[in-house]
Amino acid sequence: MTRCAKLIATALAASLSTAGAWAEAAGAGATAEAILERLDSNESYKSISYSGRMEISIGGETRYKTMDSLALGADKAFAEFTNAEDRGTRYLKLGKELWIYFPKEQDTVKISGHLLQEGMMGSDLSYQDALESQDFLAKYAASMKGRESLDGRECYVVELQAKAASELKAGASPAAYERRVIWIDAERFVGLRQEMYAKSGKLLKESRTLEVSKVGGRWFPTKTELVSKLRKGTKTIFSMSRIELDVPVDQRRFSMAALTK
Repeated sequence: MTRCAKLIATALAASLSTAGAWAEAAGAGATAEAILERLDSNESYKSISYSGRMEISIGGETRYKTMDSLALGADKAFAEFTNAEDRGTRYLKLGKELWIYFPKEQDTVKISGHLLQEGMMGSDLSYQDALESQDFLAKYAASMKGRESLDGRECYVVELQAKAASELKAGASPAAYERRVIWIDAERFVGLRQEMYAKSGKLLKESRTLEVSKVGGRWFPTKTELVSKLRKGTKTIFSMSRIELDVPVDQRRFSMAALTK
């Protein structure tokens, strides 16, 4: 078999496998794994370009941050802030590593260790959240908790338990949270609500999807509210606009040279 024929055969097998999982997820006897696979597939992409806006509410005050972002798969991402206060501040994610460039100081900082738990730009979104990929099936074991109606939408309620290090595939990073509970829209297969828990069982964060839009032929969450349960009186609303999926990407954008230019 030629190389081209092998590629076609592989793509066909993958599409048939995905179609089978999607059909299973749509049926009455849907499994947690099939539903999660549909969610992962619906919210994953080869590449994405978008403009983002964060509304960070702390103690009755709200700060606004805007950015232009570009990502290639789950391992490469670049963001540049465009609001006046943070203009020119850039983030670069390469695999499990994250760097920030501060233009006023002309300084580059690598985020690691305890700093990963800090909120990005003072928001409820931690750097660890930013580093974690959307591929839930690779990091968590899924189980079905039932079905519920949420804001008028029928949802599957799926519980995720973090896999042990010995269960992860080679090179895969561990899950950011010990346990998650996700309410997944049964028609659009978008996560509408999520709870994130620590190993102790303590609720750490909650998120709600406020807006869902049709992007590139799929339903995609475009506005999300995130609330940290470890801080009082805070919440972050993250909005996405001018979204383009699976667009050509210049690999040079994901480099230290682009970060510090």
